[in-house]
Parts: sequence; C-alpha cells; structure tokens
Amino acid sequence: MFGQGISNISVKQMLWRGKVAKGSFAFLCGGVAAFIFPPFVSSVFGYVALIFFLAILFEPNRSKKSLFWLAYAFGFSFYGVSFAWICNALLIDGQKFLAFVPAVFLAIGAFFALFWALPALALSWGKNIYAKALFFCCVFVVFEWIRSFIFTGFPWNLLGTALSFDARLIQGTAYVGTYGLSLLLLLMLSGAAIWVRQIFSCRFDSKALIFIFVPLLVLGGFALGYQPLQKGDFRVRLVQPSIPQTFKWNKQMAEDNFHQYINLSKSKPLDNVRLVVWGETASPFYLDRDAAHLREITEAIPENGFLITGLLRVGMENGQIVPFNSMFVIDKQGYIRDYYDKSHLVPFGEYLPLRDYLPRFMEPVANVVGDLGRGEKFKNIQVAELPLMGGAVCYEVIFPKGVVNPLQKPELLIVVANDGWYGISAGPYQHLAAAQMRAVEEGITVVRSANTGISAVIAPNGEVYGRIELNKVGISDVELPKKLSHFTLYNRYGNLLPLFMVVFCILWGVAISKHSSAK
Repeated sequence: MFGQGISNISVKQMLWRGKVAKGSFAFLCGGVAAFIFPPFVSSVFGYVALIFFLAILFEPNRSKKSLFWLAYAFGFSFYGVSFAWICNALLIDGQKFLAFVPAVFLAIGAFFALFWALPALALSWGKNIYAKALFFCCVFVVFEWIRSFIFTGFPWNLLGTALSFDARLIQGTAYVGTYGLSLLLLLMLSGAAIWVRQIFSCRFDSKALIFIFVPLLVLGGFALGYQPLQKGDFRVRLVQPSIPQTFKWNKQMAEDNFHQYINLSKSKPLDNVRLVVWGETASPFYLDRDAAHLREITEAIPENGFLITGLLRVGMENGQIVPFNSMFVIDKQGYIRDYYDKSHLVPFGEYLPLRDYLPRFMEPVANVVGDLGRGEKFKNIQVAELPLMGGAVCYEVIFPKGVVNPLQKPELLIVVANDGWYGISAGPYQHLAAAQMRAVEEGITVVRSANTGISAVIAPNGEVYGRIELNKVGISDVELPKKLSHFTLYNRYGNLLPLFMVVFCILWGVAISKHSSAK
C-alpha cells in the first residue's frame, strides 16, 4: 500500500510537470509569435511558434480547462509582447510612473489573453480535428471583432495585419476586410499545425492540405487584382519635425516647436505643392483665437494652397467649455476653412473612465489626464478647392469601418498623428500598418503626417510611399495617386462579408462533425 502511494504521487508529479512544461512552452511560443507583426514581419520564427502552439492546442481529448489555460498562457505573452510599447507612455515623464510599468504590462497580458483563451474553448465543440480547427478559427475572428468595441475598443494588431508587409497580400481586405484576412491566415496556420501533428504521429491525411491551400488560393486570387500605383499631379508636403514628447508641451519651447514646423515647411520651394500637412497637435496655440500665430502660419502655406494642422481648439460640450483634439484646414490668407474634431478618444489618455470612482493610489495618474471633448463621428472636411476629405486623429485609424463616412465617402483620408508616446518601439510601425489596412479596405488614399513616428502616403492599393522614417526630421513631397479612391465591397457591405465567411466555416465544421459521428 505504501508503494502504491509513492506510485500515485509520482504519477501526479509527472502529470503536473507535463502541464507546467506545456504551459511554459505555450507562453514562450506566444512571445515569439508576436513577431509576426510589424516591424518584424520578415521573420519566419513567429509563424513557426504559432504553428507549434496550435499543434499542441489541437491535441485530442483536451479538457476545456486545459484548452483555456494553455491558450491563456500563449495569449498572455502574445499580446504582452506585441502591446509592450504601451508601457513607454508611462516613461515619458522619466521615473514618475515607473512603478506602474509592471502592473500595466501584467494587466495588458491578463486581459487580452482572454481573446485567445475563450476562442480555444470552441475546440471542444468539434468531433474531429478538422471541425475543431474550423470552430476555433471562426470564434477567434468573432473575438477580434468584439475587441474592436468592448470597453471602447482596441483592434490593434488584428491577425490579418501581419500580411501588411506586402501590398499584394492584403488586397483581400478590399473584399472581406481585415477580419476576413485574419480568418484566412488562421485557417492556413491551423492546417499547417494539423500537418505537423500528423508528421510526428507518422500518419498523413491529405485533408489537412485543404486548410492550407484553399485559403492560399483565395489570397492568391485577391493578389491578382493588385494594380500598380499610378501617380497624379496633386502634390502634398508631409512635415515631420520629430519633436520629443518631453519637449512638445514644454511652455518655454512652444515658440521654437511652432517655428520648427514653419521653417521645415518652407525649407524647399512650395511651388506645385497643393497641401502641406502637419501632425497631431502640431500647433501649441489655439489658432482660432490667436490672430498673431495664425498670420505666422501662412508662411508655411503655398500660394493657392492649404495647410492642415493638428491642434487643440476650444469648444462647447454639454454646456461647458472644453478642448477638442482637432485639425484645421487653413488657406494662404489665414482663413480657417474647415475643421475636424477627434471623435474616438483614448481612454486614460484623452479622458479618464470612472474618474470619480478611482482608488486613491491612482490619483497621480488621474491628475495628469484631462477630459477632451468628443467630436462628430464621420464628419467630412469640405473645402471647395480640394477633394472631399475625411479626418482621423492618431489612433482613430485602427478601427475597421470606423473612419470613413459610410453615407458620403471622401476621396482622401487625412491622418494626423503623434507616435512620440511609443518611443523607439514596434508601436509606430504597427500604427502605420493599421492605416495601410484601412486604405485597402475602404479603397481610399491615406495621407498620414506624424509629429514623431512614420509619415507617409498610402495608396488605395496599400502601397506605402513618400515615407519619413521613425525619428527622422524632414519633409517629403509626394504626388498622390491619379485615382484617389475606388469602390470596394468592404466599403459597401462592411463586416457582412467576413461574417458570411465565419458562418460558412461554422456550417462546414458542423457538417464535418455530423459526418464523423455517423461513422
């Protein structure tokens, strides 16, 4: 009996060690898999890690508890690494908020891990590995969509964005959006994972190749629709001074920062430039209330041309005077011709949710976060001499179907940004990739100017050109595409098309499960 007890303890220890080993492996895979996103997209290691994790996740007869925690371990490091740049925002003021960095990192991983762990439970629905994979892929994409609106939404690094390194690979977003692209990519990776399992078990089933080659053929078919860029004669000048975030709101440096923008803008002749574009809050002055600085800014505006600048403006909301994060269109005579106010504000950056209910230890953070006014969603910028323009301020551009007016589609989308909060990290590259996905989804030219970050023009076919690289000071004169916008199915029907794909794959999984049960 004593020997039997020793044996039972040994078995339990072995089982526990096996679970810990697999959980640790999943955690390691998650951190490596994060490298499928910009700027590391040329590396294959991220895809290898993701495939091997799925191969373990697809192991037969896993309990729901095992599926959840294995995927949770993966998701914790996957999002913890790919969103690590968020912690940089706490270091802008030096050591002031350093103590919060570990807590923020853990909170990011702990929350976003659920977007892998909960879809993993869908594996228990299938009767065989193919049905399981279909259910998992579909529910994962549904949770990506949920991530776009829950708690105001954060659809950063949607899985399909990993393909943005080649404009040809993301042409499918014009039809099925980034969510549809996520589904196709995850199906391919799941097929590869099933194949890996079969190789190790020395049993091969050709049906695994269907998961790989059908999505691959669909992506290839979309890629055939890629049309090379044809430039027109509408020239814009992007201005990027790369002012460090610690200098940007320094009152003593406000004049210098303002004049740096002006001097860069006119550092080359403005002949043939129709539009000069500055970044988010480029002007530290309220130009609608500051005639002197408004006159000065006309030095940066071409004859018969315009300047678009980000800035704060004062307006009314709910009977109170509040600042809005805005962009102005200003002509050579110094008239403000139209404006756009940011409508999708950043929680904990531009407003503080539940401010009155925060614990006392959060007061240092609460005291530095002000509440901005919320602008009109989908407001177009209309200036008679310019194409119809839509506006997006910084992270608004990460939201599929959230930036282009669905009733009156503009020809240009102007994005003013400031990635100074992200430091030298993957954040600015991932932010640019999000704008690239919106350009192809909506079939629209995106003009993106960053105070600090990556400024560029993105054609409706997804091609990025005229780049000013991260932390580089300079200007870029860019001819916009000859055709500024075109029709896309995604622009017309939105998320109905990826939803159709999800429903089709779920029905396919149900059919496979029934066929398996009938045997």
